[in-house]
Amino acid sequence: MKFDILTLFPEMFAPLEQSVIGRATQKKLIEVNLINIRDFSKDKHKKVDDTPYGGGAGMVMMPEVVYDAYSSIKDRKNAKVIFLSPQGKTLKQEKVIELSKQSHLILLCGHYEGIDQRVIDEIVDEEISIGDYILTRRRNSSNGSSRLCK
Repeated sequence: MKFDILTLFPEMFAPLEQSVIGRATQKKLIEVNLINIRDFSKDKHKKVDDTPYGGGAGMVMMPEVVYDAYSSIKDRKNAKVIFLSPQGKTLKQEKVIELSKQSHLILLCGHYEGIDQRVIDEIVDEEISIGDYILTRRRNSSNGSSRLCK
């Protein structure tokens, strides 16, 4: 099975080189490719975020950057694209079994308030949430307050 993971933080996936997943990769049972979405930014500062198309609060990843990262994946025609998002259906064992029958999964990792809806409409097959919890916190350096991020 092949996994392509589109993310702004590929370094967070270093644990995949360990334990069961690491051994499966070494034995060529699975293939895991990390694609840094930021590498596809045309901005000299590698900016990837913008205000939502049509307005709204927060920031979303720009559609061009995400789409270019997705387009860089070869043999994506038969892949199933999963957007990992808090708004998705919660991942359950039945879904894991269903997904295990796929030969190629592309996992699109969200950040900020998500991803521009036009990208979701164009390339995403399904939205899945890995659970109802906070993974990171962002500190506001000017006043020391925290902002919870999904």
